[in-house]
Amino acid sequence: MKKPQTIDWESLVNDGENYGDTTGKLSPEEKIIFEAIKDNTVLKIQDSFLFTQKGPATEDHGIKLATLIANFEAIKKIKTLILTHNHLGPEGARILTESAFLPKVTYLHLGSNHLGNEGIKFIAQSEKFTEVKLLNVECNGITAEGAIALAQSPVFSNLTSLNMVDNRIGDEGAMAIANSDTLANLTYLHLGGNRIKSDEAKRALKESKKLTQLETLKVF
Repeated sequence: MKKPQTIDWESLVNDGENYGDTTGKLSPEEKIIFEAIKDNTVLKIQDSFLFTQKGPATEDHGIKLATLIANFEAIKKIKTLILTHNHLGPEGARILTESAFLPKVTYLHLGSNHLGNEGIKFIAQSEKFTEVKLLNVECNGITAEGAIALAQSPVFSNLTSLNMVDNRIGDEGAMAIANSDTLANLTYLHLGGNRIKSDEAKRALKESKKLTQLETLKVF
């Protein structure tokens, strides 16, 4: 008897007539999400183009996208979530943290989403992210307040890589990170473009008694 042929994820989302939808029940927006999931483990949407090919992104695009993803059962096995340049804002971040389907991802990239301090606080307090090892929140308008929230987060103790490029955490935020017990497992820390100007703050990062595992530190 011939063994049934197994279908990998790439074949499933590229199966011709039912492209991205074996059930025939997905909305056009859900198809976009489904087709953006690679190997059933990585959801990667780097900008709003796929949703806005006929015009510019609407003001509430980020909230709509976050809601769509949060309520989409097909995400329940992903391990990597990459959503960049999608205008999530603080409300989009909150919606993601309350998803019934989003599993505990290990890689989270929310760069360039206007999260601000409020948004990063939602992320830093969510039990959804206790297994995150790589976190990228570059270009999100985060100040010292947000950096302190990250440094004192009860869920980010497993982080090994933190990228906060082009935010505005300043000397105060840098000092909070340098003195963080939560971030003690970091091996990579990128704080370039964060207005860290004092020699004291730079030295605190380089000589931190908390960040003893650091192999790469970028501050400029």
